Amino acid sequence: IDQRYFSIIDSKVKKVMSIPKGNSALRRVMEESYYHHIYHTVAIEGNTLTLSEIRHIIETRYAVPGKSLEEQNEVIGMHAAMTYINNTLVSRIGSVTTNDILEIHRRVLGYVDPVEAGRFRTNQVFVGHHIPPHPKDVEKHMREFVLWLNSDEAISLHPVEFAALAHYKLVYIHPFVDGNGRTSRLLMNVILMQAGYPPVTIRKEQRSEYYHVLELANEGDVRPFIRFIAKCTESTLDLLIIATTEHP
Repeated sequence: IDQRYFSIIDSKVKKVMSIPKGNSALRRVMEESYYHHIYHTVAIEGNTLTLSEIRHIIETRYAVPGKSLEEQNEVIGMHAAMTYINNTLVSRIGSVTTNDILEIHRRVLGYVDPVEAGRFRTNQVFVGHHIPPHPKDVEKHMREFVLWLNSDEAISLHPVEFAALAHYKLVYIHPFVDGNGRTSRLLMNVILMQAGYPPVTIRKEQRSEYYHVLELANEGDVRPFIRFIAKCTESTLDLLIIATTEHP
């Protein structure tokens, strides 16, 4: 992975971190990007709700008439998971546990499938050409994954590389019946935010590229996936810098 690219990203992070927290333009764009994140992360999975419908659901807690309740419950679940992350995990120093990942998933899926929410799958699943671990091996894989998450090796990586690898490894294990992608994207953002980065959004328009680089990673080359996540990180930073730059 090109270290020069990481240093470009690092200088942009410094720029964003130097924006005063009370800056009203920053607050506004962070709030916008919160809704955007929910919109894109569920749209990637095929949810058809619009951005304004999603805002309506979260701000009013009222259903949108004529739209599937399952889709609306996915949005409520994402909002619950992100609230949980922002209130507990982001500011917590130290390790992410298996239980944290289950708690995120319990919220992601809790309003759609309360039975499967917050627990590992008990059946074999197939994801495209990729065959994730057998259900009886999921717990072992998750234990190893969490050990890796908290290892010196992982923590010494560049935050973008660490977050991207965590995202990929969790998708690879595919520990849940449903909600693996959403949970992995949230875990990626936990790692980024703990390192002082803003949360990153993978846009619905990037869906085919996203799946393509995941496929390449499954075939043994994870570098294009890391590059892809780095690109998404840079776009997010650029957006924040542009939105908060004052033009006299």
